[in-house]
Amino acid sequence: MYLIRSVGKWLWRPLLVVVGLGSILVIFVSFTAPGRTGFHTALFVTQVLDVGPKPQSWFTGEPQRQEVSYPQATGTGLADIYRIPDGRQRAAVLIFLGANAAGRDDQDVLNLGNALARAGFVTMFHWSPTMALRQNIDPDEIDNLVWAFKYLKSQDYVVGDRVGMGGFCVGAAFALVASADPRIRDEVLFLNSFGSYFDARDLLLQISSRSRIYEGQSTPWDVDQLTFKVFANELIETIHDPREQKVLRAVYMEIGQSTQADMGSLSPHSQQVSELLDGTTLQRAEEIYESLPEEFQASMRRISPSTHVGDIKARLMIMHDRDDRLVPAAESRRLAESVKHRGDYRYTEVLAFEHVRPGSEGGVWELVKEGAKLYRHMYGIIRQSM
Repeated sequence: MYLIRSVGKWLWRPLLVVVGLGSILVIFVSFTAPGRTGFHTALFVTQVLDVGPKPQSWFTGEPQRQEVSYPQATGTGLADIYRIPDGRQRAAVLIFLGANAAGRDDQDVLNLGNALARAGFVTMFHWSPTMALRQNIDPDEIDNLVWAFKYLKSQDYVVGDRVGMGGFCVGAAFALVASADPRIRDEVLFLNSFGSYFDARDLLLQISSRSRIYEGQSTPWDVDQLTFKVFANELIETIHDPREQKVLRAVYMEIGQSTQADMGSLSPHSQQVSELLDGTTLQRAEEIYESLPEEFQASMRRISPSTHVGDIKARLMIMHDRDDRLVPAAESRRLAESVKHRGDYRYTEVLAFEHVRPGSEGGVWELVKEGAKLYRHMYGIIRQSM
């Protein structure tokens, strides 16, 4: 009997410790901002990663998705808003997917919208028919993002001084440029850039030379077809002759057929565009670029975060897949280096992330390591919603 009582006391003490630690953890998660932030960040990461259980829905209400329209400088914008309709005001984030082929009903887009809503954000996806459907770059979308931000900020279910922006690839670059606009730059709390380019001219030269360039070093780059087609569209639009545009689109955009005779009859400018699209040396690409119309070069400067980064006041959260085929990771490194002096930023480089589609091709251990990076990165964003 004495032995049983002794064993009971020996077991009871660690049980009390476990219960005590558990109680402290519950209090920490429930009543402190860091605790709630950490808890909701962990739930968000498990929701978006390609892993088994998805416990986020166990602890949050059910988000609703609502299509909204809002005024722009010309016409009306279209967006989807994801939020939990419980009457509470929340922080908000405006997201632009840019020229991403994923549509509004894409499962990964739906999952991201719902996951951010459950994490505490009113989440607004701005849609561009010219960019998403036509694989094109429309500089007017920068101004449209400003209008979208002002609309989101004005909603009565949004905490007006806790609104941020985010984007993927070209959409991230446009969000960066829009956040520097004097109409909203003092109001954008944070900006999350995933896979952005830093300078459109430099990106075009890398596409044409099929090489990633960073710190004077050049490595081969197998350019993703989406990136190639978007910039092929931009180059072909510098040609004024509709017939020659049609010939080049037939060759490079897979919209038809073209003959050798058609190519041989092109003007010198169209032949230079063809040379860029066929691939050439970096030096030759630079020479051709300088001969392109000034209007085109001005447009490239307009859509480049490098031109506007000095006017951005939001806290920058920068993320890139190290092996990204759409945009070289060096572009985000250059963005991070350009704001290093101000200190208010975070740069995270990950593996096995394909824009909106985090994967697990590297195995469980790789997923754990990259998931930890995502957790640290997202913690800084989700704390804005707590």
